[in-house]
Amino acid sequence: MEFLMDPVQDLVARKSYPKAVELLKAQLARRPNDPRLRLKLADVLILAGRGQEAVGGLMALADAEAADGFAAKAIAILKRIEKIEPGRRDVEERLARLIQEKVRRAPGPAGTAAGGRPELGLEEFDPSADPLASGAPPPEPEINPDPPAPVATPTADPDLEDLAYVAGTETDAAAPRAVVSTPLFEGFSRDELVAVIRGLKLLTFEPGDVLVTEGAPGGSLFILTTGTVKAFVKDARGESVKVHELGEGSFFGEISILTGKPRTATLTAATSCEVLELDKATLDSITRSHPHVLEVLKRFHEARAQDTVEAIIRNRP
Repeated sequence: MEFLMDPVQDLVARKSYPKAVELLKAQLARRPNDPRLRLKLADVLILAGRGQEAVGGLMALADAEAADGFAAKAIAILKRIEKIEPGRRDVEERLARLIQEKVRRAPGPAGTAAGGRPELGLEEFDPSADPLASGAPPPEPEINPDPPAPVATPTADPDLEDLAYVAGTETDAAAPRAVVSTPLFEGFSRDELVAVIRGLKLLTFEPGDVLVTEGAPGGSLFILTTGTVKAFVKDARGESVKVHELGEGSFFGEISILTGKPRTATLTAATSCEVLELDKATLDSITRSHPHVLEVLKRFHEARAQDTVEAIIRNRP
């Protein structure tokens, strides 16, 4: 796939948007159901100032992602539509309905991953826990040879210059995708879900950018919609150690937003990433009219609070 995408990237870099659009349309004619190409075409149309042409394709793609269980991806697409048509509300209602229908059809209790356990997060650990309580041997950490780069300011989706889904192989795009369910969306009523969707902001990060820094104040939670993020903590010697890697659909940061405690890990973008952010001010506004939203967040945090991977690293001599 890279050999197909490189010419598009080259045309975009040279701002030859009409040619890039035609090339992408030719690729889509051969692979009409490829969501990466569909989103790429929409992004290039937006860059070309032809956003209205992109709306129909984005609407259809958002519907498909939501119906397939990719709620966070669907919401990220919705944020693109809102940028083109500010104030549009019908899409939020439709996405909320599709997400809830998918949750009702999904096997197993809401809020759990396919294996029956809540999805693993980054800040959900008890530093005082016994690292060997589970009886499993502690994992060998990956030492980060270079400390994370200085904190980079995220781009709040400015003109969508950071095009999503630019990489991948022919095999990757053709292979069936596993459903990545974000439990954040599974415990809400329709009205609550719409309120949360409206409160989310779409941010973009490039490889090496720092999303959050260990020890810094934290006032927001995040949902990773595209890309991969690495998590580092300081061990007993003060060295940065990689303890986890998060993929699409991961949800993290709720400890800081619920308790006001500093961040317990440093997160850096391993690839180009898109992230949905819900800040505390927005959450507070939502919970004043929808108090159950806060209860859902607290329950989810408590359900996965026993993870001790980071604690194992911290407690090592």
